[in-house]
Amino acid sequence: MKNIAFYCSSISWGGLEMNTVRYAKWMTELNYRTILFCVKDSPIHKEALALDLPIVLVEHNKKYGDFKNTLRVKALFRANNIDIIWFRDTRDMSLLGWVKRLSSRKYFLIYQQAMQLGVSKKDPIHTLRFRAIDLWISTLDFLKNQVIEKTNVRASQIATIPLGVDTSRFMSPILSKEQARTQLNIPQDAWVVGILGRIDPLKGQHTLINALQISKDNISAIVMGESTKNEGNEYEISLKKKVRSLGLEKRVFFKPYSKDVQTFYRAIDAFVLASAGETFGTVTIEAMSFGLPVIGTNSSGTPEILDHGKAGLLFEPDNAIELADALHELYHNTSLAKEIGEKGKARFLKLYSKEASLQAIDAEIKRRLARH
Repeated sequence: MKNIAFYCSSISWGGLEMNTVRYAKWMTELNYRTILFCVKDSPIHKEALALDLPIVLVEHNKKYGDFKNTLRVKALFRANNIDIIWFRDTRDMSLLGWVKRLSSRKYFLIYQQAMQLGVSKKDPIHTLRFRAIDLWISTLDFLKNQVIEKTNVRASQIATIPLGVDTSRFMSPILSKEQARTQLNIPQDAWVVGILGRIDPLKGQHTLINALQISKDNISAIVMGESTKNEGNEYEISLKKKVRSLGLEKRVFFKPYSKDVQTFYRAIDAFVLASAGETFGTVTIEAMSFGLPVIGTNSSGTPEILDHGKAGLLFEPDNAIELADALHELYHNTSLAKEIGEKGKARFLKLYSKEASLQAIDAEIKRRLARH
């Protein structure tokens, strides 16, 4: 049994932190012993406690030159007999690289990439930092290609393994479309498209509303989500005002975010991802798992997730006319909508399910450890 340290000094709570805890829990199912190294009273600490994960507390380290914490973490890893170090936050990269270099134990360092690379990182400092990584996991090929183009990381260090989604939490109890629509208080006889996520201009809710304004079809929409706390809600207010001014109140339904996303997905006929650029759209993948036809923006990771238009329709970001055309196509062609939904679900099962992700990661770790 290999011992994995999942290290995250972040005190925030978003996709990066959620997936750290998630994979720490999941890897125990593959006969790894996982320990979560996190900051006391951070959201990631509280979630780990709720999941009954083994925890070791660390400090919120500096991004560079934190040699005091480097020595502390080095001692903690040695005391817990760690074999593999897994991290997602780039602020932890320098510290963990030095822990590895200064240790007599031969650690295997895994970086699971969470963000796109905006600029070139071929300078000597980044090259030194990246050299400590034994396995760089990119969630999509477009991210892997960015790494190859903008860094000196060897292609042989990188593996493309998508994040997995555990759909078991959506499936009990299974709701019918009628039940889901009753819970959300939306018409039973409408053709409904849904958009899910933080209400923010970059998420493109306005593009969907503009598309409904353009469309001559009788299409309704659920906009589920909320404005980011403590960052104002002017955009959300403007969306609701726009809906009223266009007379779309009986077709556009705003619903607050709920962890029970099954109700949302069961209630809709098609899903829209309208973000300006989504590195790895988890909500897109969730929609695919439900067999829903997906319409997504032709940017960042979405085209690859949708197999470049084979497992979903694509439109240019902020282009309401193209989105209206895609909605029209699905609304009037039920066989196409069914075909796209089936292809999306098959692609989910092959690449984006929890099981597919864990199997790929386990195989990659074992293959590389054999050489390590």
